[in-house]
Amino acid sequence: MAVPGEPRVAVVGATGAVGGQIVELLAAREFPAAELKLFATNSGAAGTVQSGDDEHLVEAYDEPAKLADFDLAFLAVPEAVANHIAAARLGPVLIDLSAASRGGSSPGELAAPGLTTRERVREIGARGLLGVPHPAAQALASCLGALRISAGFVAATALLGASSAGRDMIAKTVDQTTDLLRAQLDLEDEPQRAFNALVREHERATAANIARQANLLFATAAGLAVQVVSIPILHGSALSIGIPAGPGVPDREDDLERLRTAPGLLLIEPGEPLAIADAVGQEAIMVAADLSAAGLALFCAYDNTRLAALSAVWIAEMLTLESRPAN
Repeated sequence: MAVPGEPRVAVVGATGAVGGQIVELLAAREFPAAELKLFATNSGAAGTVQSGDDEHLVEAYDEPAKLADFDLAFLAVPEAVANHIAAARLGPVLIDLSAASRGGSSPGELAAPGLTTRERVREIGARGLLGVPHPAAQALASCLGALRISAGFVAATALLGASSAGRDMIAKTVDQTTDLLRAQLDLEDEPQRAFNALVREHERATAANIARQANLLFATAAGLAVQVVSIPILHGSALSIGIPAGPGVPDREDDLERLRTAPGLLLIEPGEPLAIADAVGQEAIMVAADLSAAGLALFCAYDNTRLAALSAVWIAEMLTLESRPAN
């Protein structure tokens, strides 16, 4: 399925945490859209969204037919909505950000910068549907790929902030924090998120999904053990990775240089501090590395919404790059 050099573009879920970042990046990266149309659910469709110097009206999305006239559509919506749009097969190439929440049920194949070639993106795009991976899976695969881990064992713990679950979760976390500080917290059936860290069945399912997607993005024979913990911060996430010394692990002396030169990673020099807050608003995955005789420990901080949006826009750029007219 061809995507013209100046496609008609739709963003479904434009008022959400990731959708808003997509709109911002399309303007910042000067994506050559012949038309940009923003959609949201009926409850979110109100007012306008700023994109560079332009202001776009947000229209209510209620049926897939509204996307029929577009060449490219970003789906920054829940999985059920994305599935409904994908099943309609109305014409636009779909870049599905709900793939991040899927395990083995994703109908589209994953693509991410630094991990997928342009040729592969265009091959998948010809089928009409591409998936954006979970940011933690992208961060894990990027580090494994940079270090060329081909065997052994890798343990990773993803620390996911509220923004990983969207704006509603950010609002819930803020409300709980306020109520708890006022000694007015009434949880009812809700788990405590404020001043707390959670590992539940939801986090365990997400961990299995992250491991699977990381393996899809960077095929490795290494065994991956992933755990997810929901943490009480609003924006940004982190990933802690442990790689013991052993067979299949390259010479440790080259690790820092591999991380330093890898696309999408920003190595923090030894001894320098790194906090999740440092990564908010940044496009790179920031990495602090600690070497020892026992192996390698990495702490990665990243802006999960920015990273997901950047991957989606990068996919769109790869789909349109070869068909753009020469300057």
